[in-house]
Amino acid sequence: MASGSSAITAQRAPAAPSAVAPAAPTLDAGQLRRGFALLAVTTFAATLALNVTQAISPNFFRDEIGMNGSLNGYLIAIRELPGFLLIFVAAALLRLGMARATSLSLAIMGVGYVAFASAGSFPGLIVPSLVASVGFHSWLQLQDALGLSLARPGEEGSVLGRFRAIGFAGTVIAMVLVLALLLGVEHFTGDLRANQGSWLRGLFVVSGIAGLIGAITIARFPVSEDARAVARAAPASTWRREYGLYYVLSFLDGSRMQIYFAFAPFVLVEEFRVNARALTTLLIVSALINWRTGAWIGRLVDRYGEKRMLTVGYSLHLVVFLGFAFSRNVWLLYLTYLGYNFLFLFSIGTTTYLRKICRREDLAPSLAMGISLAHLTAIVVPIVGAALWTRLGYQFPFLFGTVFVLISILLTQRIDIARQRVPGAPPAPALAHAGERTLDSTSTPSPALTRTPETEPASATAPGED
Repeated sequence: MASGSSAITAQRAPAAPSAVAPAAPTLDAGQLRRGFALLAVTTFAATLALNVTQAISPNFFRDEIGMNGSLNGYLIAIRELPGFLLIFVAAALLRLGMARATSLSLAIMGVGYVAFASAGSFPGLIVPSLVASVGFHSWLQLQDALGLSLARPGEEGSVLGRFRAIGFAGTVIAMVLVLALLLGVEHFTGDLRANQGSWLRGLFVVSGIAGLIGAITIARFPVSEDARAVARAAPASTWRREYGLYYVLSFLDGSRMQIYFAFAPFVLVEEFRVNARALTTLLIVSALINWRTGAWIGRLVDRYGEKRMLTVGYSLHLVVFLGFAFSRNVWLLYLTYLGYNFLFLFSIGTTTYLRKICRREDLAPSLAMGISLAHLTAIVVPIVGAALWTRLGYQFPFLFGTVFVLISILLTQRIDIARQRVPGAPPAPALAHAGERTLDSTSTPSPALTRTPETEPASATAPGED
């Protein structure tokens, strides 16, 4: 990534207030409810599509394509390349406006998932993986930007937690669908592995259709004139020194996730011979846990603050990675697998941290930058992990991953929202979390924190379309 690219704005000066001043009244209560409902349906459909694919991919890749864990690491490296290039993809998509960009992203994702159904070899997986990845990674940064547009100051974690919970409800439906199909195939044929191929391919088509449903739904997301003005003032992409801690944490999160997604399912499938039915059941349990706890974790982020919640989350990630490395009991591995999926909810804190320190027009492009940085090692880390697996054993990719977790714990202690907010960031009356007052008793609050809730707008606004 060239640091001098014209697509990146280095230490951009705050925009003049007139550049983003509301051109018309913001969304009313009815429009906000409609926006929430449309994003909820879209989140449900997109998560269903993603998780049907996630549930069937390990067994499809192994039984139908003939891949092993090491080869899956190489496919992950190829698949994650669009995530690294997201800063450039986002610059093009955001010209369409946030809702239309999200709609196009989900349509691209759906087409990619449908294309998996015709793959018959490892090379045949490359194009579908790249197409689906472009859409999926674009959706990742756009869904949080849309969700935060519906959140009032001090409620960011709660709103994102609710959408995470809705997404996990989609996960539950996806897993139940997959499990019911696999049980049916096994019951009527007597040999699941010998007869699952055509059914797994059909599920890829179902995933694609769900993605397209999400694309159609989010296209109707309401847009305020205020949000249109913010979108016009927004840079195509941002690279601001003030957001550096968010960028580094995103980079480390991405490196850790590459280890997990590339190798954790294959530890279960390849080393412990877990079949598609058992893996799907495990994912259903995980989704049920996260569905019921998503909003709760979001409220904890709002109550105790990003520093404390991220510290807890990263510390538990360390336990999970060591569990994958050293456990020889499949039931303990099931527990660590559930634990990692639950800890995904704690990433809400990274997103709300950015929202609280950045200018409103910087949010969407900065989220795109964070996702790109999360994929900076998307090629290197899975390949290094694959080499460690091949030469030393499956435990060593996870030991390698603990390095990223330990650094994340150390850097999280630098979070100080009161001091790190940039000029022009929205007023945030709820930043004085009880938990962070405990951790930062010597910190001097920013003058912006002295604002009272009554000074805030009565309603949130949605991101706009040009």
